[in-house]
Formats: sequence, C-alpha cells, structure tokens
Amino acid sequence: MKHKVQGRSLGRTANHRRALLRNLAHELLTHRSIVTTLPKAKELQRYVEPLITKAKGELTLATRRSLLRDLSGDDVTELVEVAGQNQDRPGGYTRLTKLPVTRHDNAREVRIDFVATKEAK
Repeated sequence: MKHKVQGRSLGRTANHRRALLRNLAHELLTHRSIVTTLPKAKELQRYVEPLITKAKGELTLATRRSLLRDLSGDDVTELVEVAGQNQDRPGGYTRLTKLPVTRHDNAREVRIDFVATKEAK
C-alpha cells in the first residue's frame, strides 16, 4: 500500500531525482524563468520555496551551510537576492504559467518564474 507517499518519483531513482531538482533550481535561479514539464515544475516549487523562506531570515553561517547542502555557492547568492525581493511576501514565491503541449509527446509544458521579479519590471 502506498499510504502517505509524498512527492513524485518522476520515473527516476532518488539520486537522479535529487540531481534533477538541483539542476532545475540552478537554472531557475540563474535565468529567473524556465520552461519544463508540469510534474517537474510542481516538484521544483516544492524544492525551491522552502529554500527561499529559509534565506529570508537572518543569514547566519549555519543557515548558509544548510543552504549549501542543497545548492552551490553562486546559487545561494542568487537565492538570497530573490529572498530579499520577496521579504514582505509570506509565501508563494514562484508562479506556474501553462503553455501549449509539445507536439511530439503531448506533454504539458509550463513556465516557472518568480513572482517578485515579474512585478518589478
């Protein structure tokens, strides 16, 4: 029985899934917006939003080290910048915008981006 199994396996092993989410988070923090499939984007939201919440607080050495477990040093710097833009927002830092399905496999694609960067423009 699969009671209370949370998250999506995305058809990958745990290590592969962890690497995928780290890479997607890196691309999102670097480019501020990426296009990916709907299940990957929803998992990326679950991965990135708690990191932003953690970076919004006082950035002590312990907090920075805990963020470095999940991201690289450059990504942590970008994350702190994004957290600063979302300082007054209680949550919901990312937005999913549905795009047309792909022609070759009919997969639902979405654009995931940060809400605060969209409002700043």
